[in-house]
Amino acid sequence: MVIGVLGGSFCPPTMAHIALSKACIEQGLCDKVIWVPVNDAYRKNTNIPAKHRIEMVKLAIANEPLIECSLHEMDYNEVVYTIDTLKILQKLYPNDKILFIAGADKMGYKWFRREEMVRDFGYIVTSRGDIDCNAMIEASDNLTRYRDNIKIVNYDSDISSTIVREQISSNGFSELVHSDVMEYIKKNKLFIW
Repeated sequence: MVIGVLGGSFCPPTMAHIALSKACIEQGLCDKVIWVPVNDAYRKNTNIPAKHRIEMVKLAIANEPLIECSLHEMDYNEVVYTIDTLKILQKLYPNDKILFIAGADKMGYKWFRREEMVRDFGYIVTSRGDIDCNAMIEASDNLTRYRDNIKIVNYDSDISSTIVREQISSNGFSELVHSDVMEYIKKNKLFIW
C-alpha cells in the first residue's frame, strides 16, 4: 500500500485539504491519506489550540473512509520534524510506502533533512501558483537524484486556511470548510478577531 501523508496546522481544515487528498487517491498516487496536525509546540501566530484543530479535522474527514488522522505528534511537547513524523509512520506501517504531500512552493523550502525525506520516503507534489513542478525538480540536484520518489498530482487550488480565517473573521462564515467544521467554529467562537 502507498500512504500519502499531509501534515500541517489544519487551522482550520478546508475543502481544499479534502480535495487534494482525494485527488492523490483518485489519480493512483496513493491508496489512502493520513493527515497529521502539528502539536501546540509549533508556534504560528494564527494557530489555535490543538484540541480545536483536532476536533475540526475529525469532523472534516468523518465521511472520508480513505482519509485518516494521526495524533502521534500530540505525544510530544516539542516541534516534531517532518522526517521524524515519516519515520514514526513507517514504523506503524512497515510494509507500506510513505509519501509526503507538499505544495510545489514548499519543495524549495529548507526542509530539515530534505534529502533524507526524498531519498527514504518521497513526495507527492501539487502545483501552487505558477510554479512548474518539473522545472523545480530539475533545478535541484537532490530532487533530480531521487526523481523516481517524486509524484506529481494534477491538482491546483487557491483556497488556504488563511483565506478561510479571514472570511470567518469578516463574515462569520466560510463555505470553504465542511459544514460540520463551520458549526464547530461558530459554537466555539473561533477565528473571530
